[in-house]
Amino acid sequence: MHVAVRRPENLYRSAQHVFSAMAVLLLIETLLDHQGAIVASTAFATFAWTLEITRRRWPAWNAILMRTMGLVAHEHEAYTVNSATWMGTGLVMIAPFFSLPTCALALVTLGFGDPAAGFVGRRFGRHKLVNNRSLEGTIAYAAVAFAAGVATLTIWHPTLGIRGVIAAAVAAVVGALTELFCRTIDDNFAVPVMVATAVGLVLQGSVGW
Repeated sequence: MHVAVRRPENLYRSAQHVFSAMAVLLLIETLLDHQGAIVASTAFATFAWTLEITRRRWPAWNAILMRTMGLVAHEHEAYTVNSATWMGTGLVMIAPFFSLPTCALALVTLGFGDPAAGFVGRRFGRHKLVNNRSLEGTIAYAAVAFAAGVATLTIWHPTLGIRGVIAAAVAAVVGALTELFCRTIDDNFAVPVMVATAVGLVLQGSVGW
């Protein structure tokens, strides 16, 4: 379960969030074909869930993993499914069914929007909305996700033109709203699934892998 509480700032975790998204983006845009992306995301999710299951079976193993991930892990992840596992699961859900630009937008929306919302919300969040989220953080999420989405499509999918800009805007708004209202589902899973579903309607049939 995703718990929407005010957690202490962790810049290492935010940086890891961005770099992970960038690494996966570079893989799918430059190295992997569609089948490769499905295999890679499935392999990562399988590995992550294996760790989740085994660390609950053996507490000593859980302690080792938490120490290893000490700089980026939240305390509550010692007894809940961690964000990387949920992100990998989300990628498995979207990779087989959506085009490359759609998956790329889902990835950068989560990878860039979420850290931006946390950074701005903690420092400048004065107007509370729901689930301990702020208006300022939500606007930052949408703005940064939109900029990242436009940049991604401009670099790798320039032929989309204005449809790409519209798709990036849809991704940013849907991502920000999903993050805002998530309570019982981790946003690292919900955001890529919801964004891909919405963007898939905009870019339906336009670009493949």
